[in-house]
Amino acid sequence: MKNNYINQLIIVLFLIMFSACEDALNTRPLDKFPGDLVWADPVTAQYFVNDAYGILGWLIQDDAWSDNMVLNPSQSFDCNLVQENFTNETNFGWNIYGDIRKCNMILQKVGESNFPEQDKQLMAGEAYFLRATAYFAAARKFGPLMIVDRVLTPEDDLELPRAENIKKMYDFILKDLDEAAKRLPVIVERGRISKGAALALKAEVALHGAAYLSNNDDKDNYYQQGIKASEDLFALDVYTLDSDYQGMFNTFSGGNNSPEIILAQYRLEANTVMADTWMQNLVPNMGGDKAKEGVLERWPLDKPFEGWLEKTPSQEVTDAYLVKDIDGKAKMWNETSYYDSFIPGESSVYDAIYRHRDSRFYANIVCDSSMFFTSLVTTRLGGNTHYLSNVQQDRHMTKSGYLFRKGIYEDNWLYYNVPTNYHYVILRLGRSYLNYAELQLRMYGESGKAIAVEFINKTRTIHGELPPLDSSLSLQEVWNSYKIERRADLLQENDRYWSLLRWGKEESLPVIPELNSIPTAISIAEDGKSFEIIPVPAVTGANSRRFTTKRYLLPVPRSEVIENPNLKQNPGWE
Repeated sequence: MKNNYINQLIIVLFLIMFSACEDALNTRPLDKFPGDLVWADPVTAQYFVNDAYGILGWLIQDDAWSDNMVLNPSQSFDCNLVQENFTNETNFGWNIYGDIRKCNMILQKVGESNFPEQDKQLMAGEAYFLRATAYFAAARKFGPLMIVDRVLTPEDDLELPRAENIKKMYDFILKDLDEAAKRLPVIVERGRISKGAALALKAEVALHGAAYLSNNDDKDNYYQQGIKASEDLFALDVYTLDSDYQGMFNTFSGGNNSPEIILAQYRLEANTVMADTWMQNLVPNMGGDKAKEGVLERWPLDKPFEGWLEKTPSQEVTDAYLVKDIDGKAKMWNETSYYDSFIPGESSVYDAIYRHRDSRFYANIVCDSSMFFTSLVTTRLGGNTHYLSNVQQDRHMTKSGYLFRKGIYEDNWLYYNVPTNYHYVILRLGRSYLNYAELQLRMYGESGKAIAVEFINKTRTIHGELPPLDSSLSLQEVWNSYKIERRADLLQENDRYWSLLRWGKEESLPVIPELNSIPTAISIAEDGKSFEIIPVPAVTGANSRRFTTKRYLLPVPRSEVIENPNLKQNPGWE
């Protein structure tokens, strides 16, 4: 814990100019604005709470750490993580304590205030949720942390130890979410934290935390808490699955109006440009003098692509999007009748492997011969987005043969300084349905299979437009189908890496195979009539994933251990 804690109230000052109390607050210089005036009125206090909403950013992360992603070497932090090429000198976000202090400040000041009870309950509920968010995001990485449940002063002993064990840490987080759920309203404005958000997050915290517990009774208690939180969420009857899966992520209006979204972060074009969003690093850079001779003559672009592409889907993640075969069954692409009739050199690769896919494939992935923005995109050899077609080659072009569509607003041309609205989905009903299915399987095994299948089928049939799973499947078959469904539905939603860790812990795997491999790519011939699956080219080294047991928990930064002798390092990182 640092000794340089300062009053976080100053952060609120730039927001205050938008307050209804603007005239009163402008009676003195903003840098002299006193904390007692902030907490004198619920309106100004709410601005402090609004600033603390930045803590939600801890739950926003793409799939860069997982096997869903192929990275460019310029993403050195992520590349070092996937290669396990780091030591205890690396800081993966240990110091959450400025954010914890904000939450504790809200709880203390609001508790001491004479605000109307409704305001007090709302702000306290938000603070409990945000504190749980910060601790959960860190606990997934590090395990037990220092539990700080009040505003500390320089007179306090700041050399605190970590929680006694990981259960104590997760118990604290779950209790905070219980406190939040008791106080928060069911119906809130978009972007605000609700009772549903607290219940949804609690179920996921319980699910993930249970994997790190060794006592079976403790595990079962967490599973039961997660099941209860899920059922309480569903009983609110506020959220429904969105039949427009693509619109939920790829348009601002869709994200703003989706009946499925429980919590999202919304950014407005008044203070956001393309370069501030994921879009900038998910769109290629191609056009004009960047193309090799003849490429754009053969495969013209309606407008040049002006992104700075750094991340693309792996072949492995595209495999999760099943094909609806002629017999009405959902199958892997290489097990279908369409693929069986494929004749290399004569048949169309697109027809053989990309038609009749799970609907989410087209919402989430751009493959060869797809429309992207207003242009036909070809990722094949000689195509207009293949890395060898660009004079810069491995810069900002796909090496995997795919691009991400999820999270891309295609209604406007992308250029780095163009203002844009944008949103990140944090919690939604489909995710909660899948958490509930997994909780049922963990808690009840064979006897929980029927309920699990019911809830897997909700996202599978509505989002994926796939035929439902049959309840006669074996328990192992249900598990296999569940893992495919979760991967397909939650692409780019900060899930895949943590799910692999959770499953690895539950299965006591010393090595997680998916995190200990080289991702593959598809290489399609220039005529689009043959292909091969190969180790991802050009960036193989940057994507040579390695996983050892010690990575179930990341290291506490060595500098923190030196500064606080009461901190113990995680196993394997001494």
